[in-house]
Amino acid sequence: MKILTLRFANLNSLQGEWQIDFTRPEYVADGVFAITGPTGSGKSTILDAICLALYGETPRLGKITVSSNEIMSRHAGECFAEVTFAAASGTFRCTWSQHRSRKKPGGALQAQKHEIADAATGAIIQSRVQETRLEVEARTGMDFDRFTRSMLLAQGDFAKFLQADADQRAPVLEQITGTEIYSLISMKVHERKRAELERLQRLEIEVGGIRLLGAEELAALEAERSEALEQEAKMSASLESDSAALRWLEEIARLEEAVAANSREAEALNTEREAFAADARRLERAQTAALIEVAYAEVRLMREELQRNAGELAGKEVQHPESERAVREAGEAFEAAERGVASAQQALQDGRPLIAHARQLDEQIAGKSGEVERLQHDAETLEERQAQLRSERAEVSTALGSIRIALQNLQAWQNQHQTDASLAGALSGIRHALDELRPAAEREVAAASGITDTQHNLEVLQGELVLAEADARASQSAFDDARMALGKMKESFALQLDGASLSSLRGELDRLRERHRQLEAIVALYAEGKQFVPKIDKIWVEIQQTERRQEELSLKFDHARQLLEHAERDLVSQEELARLADRVRSLEEERERLVDGQPCPLCGSPSHPWADGASELLERSQEALHEARRIVQERSKALKELELALAKTGTEIDERRKSLQELAELRESSGRKCLALLKEVGVNVPAREAEPVVEEALQQTASQRDALAGRIEQLETLEQRIRDHEADVAQLNETAHTAQRRLEQVTERQRSLLLDLARLKKELGLAQQNVAERQRSFSRLVEPFGVREIDDPAEIVSALALRSTEWASNEKRIRTLEQEELAGQSRLKNLDDQLATISADFLEKDRDVKAAVTSLEALKSKRAGVLQGHDPDVEEERLERTLQAARTKLDELTEKRNAAREALSVLETAIAGLHQALQERRLVLERREEAFTLELKQKGFIGEAVFLEARLPIGERQKLEQKADSLNKRAHELEARRKERQTKLHEVRERQLTSESNEKLSERIARRQEQLREVRGRIGAIANQLRENEQAAGEHRIKLHAVEAQKSEYRRWELLHDLIGSVDGKKFRNFAQGITFELMISHANRQLRQMTDRYQLLHDPNNPLELSVIDQWQAGEVRSTRNLSGGESFIVSLALALGLSQMSSRNVRVDSLFLDEGFGTLDEEALETALDTLAGLQQSGKLIGVISHVAALRERISTHIRVAPKTGGRSSIEGPGVAAMPSIQG
Repeated sequence: MKILTLRFANLNSLQGEWQIDFTRPEYVADGVFAITGPTGSGKSTILDAICLALYGETPRLGKITVSSNEIMSRHAGECFAEVTFAAASGTFRCTWSQHRSRKKPGGALQAQKHEIADAATGAIIQSRVQETRLEVEARTGMDFDRFTRSMLLAQGDFAKFLQADADQRAPVLEQITGTEIYSLISMKVHERKRAELERLQRLEIEVGGIRLLGAEELAALEAERSEALEQEAKMSASLESDSAALRWLEEIARLEEAVAANSREAEALNTEREAFAADARRLERAQTAALIEVAYAEVRLMREELQRNAGELAGKEVQHPESERAVREAGEAFEAAERGVASAQQALQDGRPLIAHARQLDEQIAGKSGEVERLQHDAETLEERQAQLRSERAEVSTALGSIRIALQNLQAWQNQHQTDASLAGALSGIRHALDELRPAAEREVAAASGITDTQHNLEVLQGELVLAEADARASQSAFDDARMALGKMKESFALQLDGASLSSLRGELDRLRERHRQLEAIVALYAEGKQFVPKIDKIWVEIQQTERRQEELSLKFDHARQLLEHAERDLVSQEELARLADRVRSLEEERERLVDGQPCPLCGSPSHPWADGASELLERSQEALHEARRIVQERSKALKELELALAKTGTEIDERRKSLQELAELRESSGRKCLALLKEVGVNVPAREAEPVVEEALQQTASQRDALAGRIEQLETLEQRIRDHEADVAQLNETAHTAQRRLEQVTERQRSLLLDLARLKKELGLAQQNVAERQRSFSRLVEPFGVREIDDPAEIVSALALRSTEWASNEKRIRTLEQEELAGQSRLKNLDDQLATISADFLEKDRDVKAAVTSLEALKSKRAGVLQGHDPDVEEERLERTLQAARTKLDELTEKRNAAREALSVLETAIAGLHQALQERRLVLERREEAFTLELKQKGFIGEAVFLEARLPIGERQKLEQKADSLNKRAHELEARRKERQTKLHEVRERQLTSESNEKLSERIARRQEQLREVRGRIGAIANQLRENEQAAGEHRIKLHAVEAQKSEYRRWELLHDLIGSVDGKKFRNFAQGITFELMISHANRQLRQMTDRYQLLHDPNNPLELSVIDQWQAGEVRSTRNLSGGESFIVSLALALGLSQMSSRNVRVDSLFLDEGFGTLDEEALETALDTLAGLQQSGKLIGVISHVAALRERISTHIRVAPKTGGRSSIEGPGVAAMPSIQG
């Protein structure tokens, strides 16, 4: 992987947009380049930009999120980073960006964007944040951690590693190689081993808490249970005999009371039937009247229709005069509209010549107006340009005067500060001296501060040590107390169980609940059986009512059939009369020759009644025929409806009989279920007598169930308390172990701080000597420039730099002003020439404007006399609208006139039709009234008034019918119940089960039931004990198996703990780091051979973190890394860093590397060696960036990227391929 270009904006102090092209020849030729600048100027931000573009995070800040972005420049509303890189699969461009709301500095952070694209085609490969990071890892072959270890060389960390003691090397190497996971694994193994041991101890305690019965106890319980079972059988038989006798007495008393109640109900029913006698007679007459209700309805409907037609005719005759008047008015309005259309057409024809002339003049005026506007615009443009040139000439003249004054002032300043001319050449040496002085002073301050901090930390740590020791003792004591309390609770729980177990008690409770459910089901079946009787009786009554309704419909059907036969006979008669009328009409010509008083040639009669009324007779016969056919159709339809109703009642009767059969089957099924359940619960009495026995057993079972449930609930509560206490004990155990680990950690930290304190004191002495020497060297360099006292070296260098910059700036400014003076003089001459030319053009253009305006005014005067100046289009549109409105009105009036004529015609047709319909309906009504009167007489009604009086509303008639049916049904039911109860009473009395009284039997039953409950309770307790002992034995076997399995699991973790486990993770960490370090040394030796053939690194197998160096130039002498010089240490540490880079990148070739530290402490010879080493890496094709503020690097490395601080906390970048993009920065 190789970085090709980098582009970023607004990151830390590097505000604005910047671009760096690493493909420039300068980078390719040298292979090594330096990123230089003062401390804090923003050098490392360039590396942050690369990490940010690829992975969305940096080594110093971590991931950038929507809630935190510390890398965005202050007072900026957006930032981004973009890198183009080459990998094995191609060239790609990866971009990361984030902005604030509306890109304002004070806005809220928005979601970041991250995408990767093909650099060659620009095609977006992925644009979702999480998926883009995964895509980058796939394309580069490295995640973020591997990338930072592969491309950002940790030479400085390895330099610390080489100089560190054996105990301090492990954490340093862990931080460099990222092997923290091995410490975590070691500590997790230690914790898991302790957890498995605690689980084993808990299981052993649980096994010890299970109590089993001995062989003698089991035999005694079996004997006791057998004796109790025999006693229960005898007592149950005696109790059942007495209970049967008591139920026999109670059954007799119940039946006697039922017979008496039946007699009372019969007397009450007779009284109700006598009171209903008058309503029964009314019901009979209403039912007779209902049989001819259809005929009466036809007559009543015909009367209403005749009355409605008469009213409609009267209304239409009133409308006739108004309709005639509307026709006349519509005709008059139509004629007036025709005259308006002709007038509008003539006006349009007269106005068209004037409109055409006006349009011609308007076109001429528009053309001339455009010409005037164009000439005026040209004149105004010339005038504005003239004024602009005059203004510009004045500005140029003023600026030229200012330039000459400034030039004189700068030349005078240079004469006064001539000594600063040589400052530029000496400033580089002064800065180099400052760069050497500053790190020395920083090391002195850092050492002194470190001593103070370490002493303070030791004091604080002493207090933490005291607290940790007290906490460890208190935690262990609390754990011991809680464990003893838990043991006492488990002993109490075992005593309360009394040899039983919760699982056995729960099984007994389930048995009681099941028995209770079965008894409830039996009670429910008894209740269900009692509900079958009223349902069966109800269906019988419904069947009887439907059969009566069927009889009524049958009578109506016969009557309707008779009416249909009568109507069919009448139809035959009417058809015969119609044929006779046709024959009469065939002799119409002969009838016309008949003369009154003269004999007929056919019959000889002197009177001729058919001569004038034949046509009228024919019409009446046709009407009668149509009416007869209509009546036949209506009565046929009524007969079919009655036939369907009869079929429906038959279906209803069948369905109800089917329902009756189903209820009987359900009643029988319910009885079978009840017998089966009685057998299951052990009730051995007849089903008819078992209901009170079941209810009593139900109460006893519920009582036993509730008592056992309460006991189980108490035991479960205690068991839950034990589990909670076990959790508390486990937590206290964890707390004790945590306190012990903390005590060990605090002790280790105290020992480490004491070592750090000794090292810092030694460093402080060396740093103080180095600072004094550097200060003397710095004073010799600044004295020639008037600096006598050195309070703040950095401020002195800054002041000298400002003086040097100011001299160079003024020198550059003088040259610039001289050039500007020559340019100003040339500009003045050019402006004078342009002013003369524009003045002549303006005078000529003004004359053209005046001539065009005169011609335009003449055309406008002529146009005012045509159409009074009105717009010809508007005038033409007005005339056309007038004509169109007249035509629209004519069309509307034409439609209105036609509609009025059509309405009059329809009205006259309707009046004639209504007259004819009234005559026809009067004839039909007369015939129907005659038929209805005949039916009234047949049914025994004197007249229509008597019929109407006998009618009842349907609702009232149905209520009376229901009342009558109810009385009949109750009579049948009472008689049936009376017979059934007397028969049942006789059967029960014949059984003669006892001669004792009810009270004596009840007392003996209660006494025997109490004795039986005691015996059964003893049997249940014994059975529970035996069952609980069996369950406890099974549980004991399971627990023993679990203990053996847990012992095996514990031994497995104990073995792993012996290998790698430790409380602080040190055991596995040192082992893994030894392997990692050995592999890394192998990679480092390959890199070292490319840089020099003198050294080879050697790993000590007995001391995993010890490292030696073989010096091939000294006959293979083995040297300690602590004896290496500064340059040699740099070479070794760089080789280790490159080895780590190669190891981290695995199979990925990394061709871009960055070294961000390690040069500040090298002397001149060591620095020379280090730079030679870096130059040698170019042969492998790698591009290495060195980040440092050491001045000597600028002399030895020719390619620089310089980061220079500016005012306001900003910095700028200069160097090959570096470009500031104006889009954001400017």
